[in-house]
Amino acid sequence: FVLAAKSMINNRRYTTSVMASECEGIQYGRKRNASLHAGRDESTKSNNRRKIYQKVLDPAILEWSYEQVSKKKGGNTKGIGEETLDSYSKDTILSVSRSLKDHSFRFKPIRRVGIPKPNGEKRPLGIPGPRDKVIQKAMATVLEEIYENKFSNNNHGFRPNRGTHTAIKTVTG
Repeated sequence: FVLAAKSMINNRRYTTSVMASECEGIQYGRKRNASLHAGRDESTKSNNRRKIYQKVLDPAILEWSYEQVSKKKGGNTKGIGEETLDSYSKDTILSVSRSLKDHSFRFKPIRRVGIPKPNGEKRPLGIPGPRDKVIQKAMATVLEEIYENKFSNNNHGFRPNRGTHTAIKTVTG
């Protein structure tokens, strides 16, 4: 059981790092992780990145991402500024799409808060602004569409309809 759990944790770390490096590469249109694309020529990689980026900046994906973020309990939490999801409109989504398209979009700094722990210390928590949450959701959605079918069925971390409980059920039978 312990070995299987460690394997799942290691797979989750790898999966998370792969997705994070792809997100970074998408925003800046650069190659970030050579091992991901070993054996493919540069033009193919560049075209694939462009296609992924085109999906992320699609207003329909951004609108869907907005709806998903706004459904969540903490979706309307303020980041550094006073902006909330309540102030979002179609124009805001189109504006974000344009700024992604012309590469002028930059993530804003996150708000750091301390969550009290039982031992009296505080656990640091970063809260991004609503605009950044929507973009992150759009990136996660597009990357999930690409990578989800490539993941092992033994990976349970940060996957749709999977988690700790499904991992335990898999291991215990």
